[in-house]
Amino acid sequence: MSLFGLAGIPPTIGFTGKLLIFTAAMEKGYFTLVLIAMINVVISLYYYLLVVRAAYLLESAEELPDLKIAPSTMVLTGILPSVMIAAGIFPTHLIDLAKAAAKALM
Repeated sequence: MSLFGLAGIPPTIGFTGKLLIFTAAMEKGYFTLVLIAMINVVISLYYYLLVVRAAYLLESAEELPDLKIAPSTMVLTGILPSVMIAAGIFPTHLIDLAKAAAKALM
C-alpha cells in the first residue's frame, strides 16, 4: 500500500498530494514542469511495480523460514494503510493544517 501511495494511485494520500501540487503548478503556469513531473511519475510507477512483483508474484529459490511478527507490528500493519486511504479520501483536515502551516511561515 505504501508503494501505491508513493506512486500516487487513488485513493491514497499520495494521489491527493500529487494532485494538489500539480494543480497548483498548473495554475501558476508551469505546464512544462508538470509534464516532466508526470513523466517521472510514470517511470517511478514502473519501479514500484517491480518491487510489488518481486514481493508477491515471484517464487523464492529456496524455502524460507516462517516470519515471527510481533502483535504491535501486526496492529500497525493494519492501522497505517487505513490511515493512508482515509487521508486520501478525506484530505480536508490535512489540507487545512498545511494551509495554516504555510500562513505561519509567511
